[in-house]
Amino acid sequence: DKSSITSHSFTVLWDPPKGQSEFDKYQISINLRRPGSVAPILRNREEPTEQTFKEGLEPGLTYHVLVKTVSGKVTSWPAAVNVTLKPLPVKDLKSVIDNRSNDVTLTWRPDNSSFQEEYKISYTEVGVLNGDTNTMMTDKTEHVLESLLPGRNYSISVQAVSNSVESKAEICYQATRPSSPVIEDLKPIEYGLNISWKSDVNSRQEKYEVIHQRNESGLKSVTTVTTEPHLLLTNLYPGAGYQIKVFAISHSLYSEPHDYFQAVYPKPPTNLTLENVTSNSVVVRWIEPVDSIYSEFSIRYRTEEESRWYKLPPVKRTMTEAEVVDLTPGEKYTIQVNTVSFNVESARPLVLNHTVRPNPVTDIAPLVDSTNVTLEFPRPEGRIEYYIINWSPLESNGEEIVQRTRNMTGKGTEGGSVRALVEDLMPGVKYQFDIRTVSYGLQSDVTTLSARTMPLILSEVLVVNNAHLTDTVTLRYTPTPQASSHFDRYRFSLVGAGDTSGHGALIKEKGANETESKVTFSNLTPGRLYNITVWTVADRVLSQPLHRQDRLYPEHITKINATQITDTLITLTWDKPPGEYNAFEVQYLNTEGILIQNLTQEETITINELKPHRNYTFTVVVRSGMEATILRKSLPISAVFITQESIPGKVEKFDPIDVQPSEITFEWSLPNSEQNGVILKFTITYGLESSYHTQNKNFKADDFRGTIRNLLPGKTYVFSIQAETRVGYGPEAIWKQKMPILAPPKPSDQVVPTEVCRTSTTIQIRFRKNYFSDQNGPVIAYTIIIAEDDTKNASGLEMPSWRDVQAYSVWPPYQVLEPYYPFKNGSVEDFTIGTEDCEGKLTGYCNGPLKGGTTYRVKIRAFTTSDKFTDTHYSFSIQTDQDTTPLIIGITIPSAIILVLLVVVLLLRRNKILGRKPTENRTNDTLSLPDSIIETSRPIRLENFAEHYRIMSADSDFRFSEEFEELKHVGREQPCTFADLSCNRPKNRFTNILPYDHSRFKLQPVDDEEGSDYINANYVPGWNSPREFIVTQGPLHSTRDDFWRMCWESNSRAIVMLTRCIEKGREKCDHYWPYDTMPAYYGDISVTILNDSHYPDWSITEFIMARGDTQRVIRHFHFTTWPDFGVPNPPTTLVRFVRAFRERISPEQRPIVVHCSAGVGRSGTFIALDRILQSLNHGADHVDIFGIVWAMRKERVWMVQTEQQYICIHQCLLAVLEGEDNQTPPREIHHNQGFEDDEGIAESGM
Repeated sequence: DKSSITSHSFTVLWDPPKGQSEFDKYQISINLRRPGSVAPILRNREEPTEQTFKEGLEPGLTYHVLVKTVSGKVTSWPAAVNVTLKPLPVKDLKSVIDNRSNDVTLTWRPDNSSFQEEYKISYTEVGVLNGDTNTMMTDKTEHVLESLLPGRNYSISVQAVSNSVESKAEICYQATRPSSPVIEDLKPIEYGLNISWKSDVNSRQEKYEVIHQRNESGLKSVTTVTTEPHLLLTNLYPGAGYQIKVFAISHSLYSEPHDYFQAVYPKPPTNLTLENVTSNSVVVRWIEPVDSIYSEFSIRYRTEEESRWYKLPPVKRTMTEAEVVDLTPGEKYTIQVNTVSFNVESARPLVLNHTVRPNPVTDIAPLVDSTNVTLEFPRPEGRIEYYIINWSPLESNGEEIVQRTRNMTGKGTEGGSVRALVEDLMPGVKYQFDIRTVSYGLQSDVTTLSARTMPLILSEVLVVNNAHLTDTVTLRYTPTPQASSHFDRYRFSLVGAGDTSGHGALIKEKGANETESKVTFSNLTPGRLYNITVWTVADRVLSQPLHRQDRLYPEHITKINATQITDTLITLTWDKPPGEYNAFEVQYLNTEGILIQNLTQEETITINELKPHRNYTFTVVVRSGMEATILRKSLPISAVFITQESIPGKVEKFDPIDVQPSEITFEWSLPNSEQNGVILKFTITYGLESSYHTQNKNFKADDFRGTIRNLLPGKTYVFSIQAETRVGYGPEAIWKQKMPILAPPKPSDQVVPTEVCRTSTTIQIRFRKNYFSDQNGPVIAYTIIIAEDDTKNASGLEMPSWRDVQAYSVWPPYQVLEPYYPFKNGSVEDFTIGTEDCEGKLTGYCNGPLKGGTTYRVKIRAFTTSDKFTDTHYSFSIQTDQDTTPLIIGITIPSAIILVLLVVVLLLRRNKILGRKPTENRTNDTLSLPDSIIETSRPIRLENFAEHYRIMSADSDFRFSEEFEELKHVGREQPCTFADLSCNRPKNRFTNILPYDHSRFKLQPVDDEEGSDYINANYVPGWNSPREFIVTQGPLHSTRDDFWRMCWESNSRAIVMLTRCIEKGREKCDHYWPYDTMPAYYGDISVTILNDSHYPDWSITEFIMARGDTQRVIRHFHFTTWPDFGVPNPPTTLVRFVRAFRERISPEQRPIVVHCSAGVGRSGTFIALDRILQSLNHGADHVDIFGIVWAMRKERVWMVQTEQQYICIHQCLLAVLEGEDNQTPPREIHHNQGFEDDEGIAESGM
């Protein structure tokens, strides 16, 4: 029962069990906060179902009550309830207000005999419906109320709370101060003040109290109470200042006051007058007021048209006059004088008006033309309404002088200029002008000036000059009519267009009445542009100028010289002509008849892209000016020069006109425009496709048809033709042709198979390999045709077999066996016809037995392809023996014995051949052996080297050949993966000279571009470092940028070049360095020749190599006399070159870039010799040439490529050891004309 809950008791009610239930009584239990157990309370079933608890309870605590039914000793499940008693009220509730912030601080203390969890604080506005109300909770015994509204009376209650059960409220009352009012308006009036204010919208007040007191008067303050937010104070002293305070009052509490100070209007001065008036100032006087307080006088003024006042500095109260200065002429001013007290001016100031006389016009500048005069002058300072202008002529010419007048508005920006236009005047006449200004009806002083109008010029002027008189110009003109204008003479001026000062002007004058109407100027500068001006003149007044501009013809040159003539360019020079000019125009006709024009500003020009061996007529014209500024050209001067011969152009129409299996006939032509000189011959170079071995055949210069013979039928050849002049070979024209294969030529009728022996069922025949020529293609197979009746056709490809002819009584021609090739080991074949048993063989050809006692004829069929063949004529008749079995047995047994002996002989011969394997097969066996097993080093002591060389070179260098053969496959098993990528193949000069992956030089990649790190180059060991050399191919035109990038990124300081750019008419290496001293750019690297030294067999050039702001010096060593075939002769030339190289390059300057054409043969020879010479300089007592070459070949393919180069290294060392390396007579050197140079072998793929 919630209504029964007090601070010390409560009553519990319950309902009996629902439905039927057998029980005796109720058991009621409660948990009490005291020691010892509390016995349950028992009530009979019939007693009321309620229980009141009064004893042992504490205020604010929560109790748990259980009610059960009891039957005997068994109890039911309990019904439970929680009950919280009311806590006791708080004590000593107090409130304290902060007068500044209006915050109220509440304090109290709890009843110690009660339990509470927190406190509930409530406040509400007393006596106000829907007033300010709020509730809050706290667990402290002190609380600050910060959000109370000003000017209110609050009822504040505090309750103790336990488990949401509240105690009786403890109440106190507290009023808040109202907010301070804010004065909105405080205006002075005559003899009083008008005050209004406003209050905070959240503040409530009952009334206002206003206190005012006169400043520094000693009078008491006056208090006024009002309920309105405004007040009018009257009967105050004029000019006096008052201190004003306004309070708000609520529940007898005063707000903070709002203070304000304000003065009352003072009385104005009297009797305002003007004195001492000047053009820009005036003095004002007045009488001071009485019975009024004032501190100073205020003077203001403004113009009639302005609303803004200009205020003078305040005037002391003891002064009764002031000067107003800097007045604007022509303006009408209003001047005001007033009294001031505490910055308050009186309400009735004194006012008067004054107008200043306008300023006159000054500094008039007349702007004259033929019929008008514009009078331009600075606008006079001040206000001007309009100008009055009068004018009249000063020269009457017998006519009446009439003065004319006009008014002009005075508008304009002050400080700007004014223009007054006077029209309809007579040209060349002098006039007088009078000008005055007007403002508010006042006129200024008069300003007078005189001016003459410009005379007219109505003449036409013609400029006459020509190319033969380059320093003279004549001006022709038509007279100006005197009736149109008054003037005295003509004036002519001639000045160079670049003479801006005009000091160099040439002046000439002609009288107005002179009859000759032309003027000539002489001794002028040829080619110069002149400005020509013509005027008429009246008493030193010039008319408008008549302008012309013309340029004199420039002077021509005298002679053309050629300082350089090559096959494609001619450098021309000529003398410098007098006078002025802009450029020289060089003209010539090209080979197509098109006129070519080149411009240059120098006295020289180089004409490029000319055709070799051509006559060219060059014409030089001097140009002065441009099309936009009058272009004049001098007389032309010409000269004829012929270009030098060059290599011819590409042969045209290189086509075969007859193709046979072993020969081909070509027809070609070379137009005159492509001959580029005197043609010496045509050379056709040909070779098998994919082979680097080629042959040449020369033809006369007037031959345009030629035949190449001794070709291999069925093979694909590449033919190229080049024309040759004295300079060299021209570009190739290429034709690829697969040679046809035809049936073999028909042998003569005498060439037939012959009988060897015969039986009753067989015939043994003999035929030879030379029965058929390979002229139409190699014979690849043979078969045999036999006929009993040779009159039948036997020319078809598909011939009958032995089985097919069994149905005939007389056998027609049939094929004995499938085509085969019998001449692998010999040139004679003996074949027996009729040796097979064909009973079980149902398909194909079968060599079945012949008929006994029958006459046959035999022929041989030779095939060049499976379907092209030729037969011999039939043999003479051959008759088989009669079929006699004993005779057969007698022949068979001896034949078998002979056959066995023949097989034995053949086996013995085969074993002998197998026992004599060629050297190549032996060396091939070493291809897969590890280096630990293969002999990689063969050192020779130096004292034994001469004898070693003698032994090696004996028997036509037999042992050199054997030793060099053992190097053939060194390193060849190593991969060249990167070189064979599709993006890198075009960068290789030769398809079979590729760098190994493990030792290749890697460029810095460029923007993730595939293959940008690749160049055909490898690191190769030297004496000082395993990476002392970078060996590369001769750069292609497309890879020379990569070549210089490799030199830069490797920080190389030396390049060794061992080939010429062109050898045997073929490019071996691109000319990858500059041709002259001008910088050449290769990608982002510039190369400039620093100096160049030439020797009989080599040249040394120093380059400056620059990238960005970084520069390096790199030396270029070029060995120029390595012959097209063989090796240097004498070999000591190469020794001297290596030593010259080492004198300039120290061992620390590495890596060194070395290249020839392929970058293997000559390069390997150079490096091997450098290593040997350095080892000798360091005191070595032995040398290992074999080991040096072996080590180089492990890093790059085919280093020291030919046997001849290998021998040359030995010869160089021998010459050094014998002291012959410094002798000039050539030593005999092994030379094998069968060998080509190393690059030639690289091309052929050997």
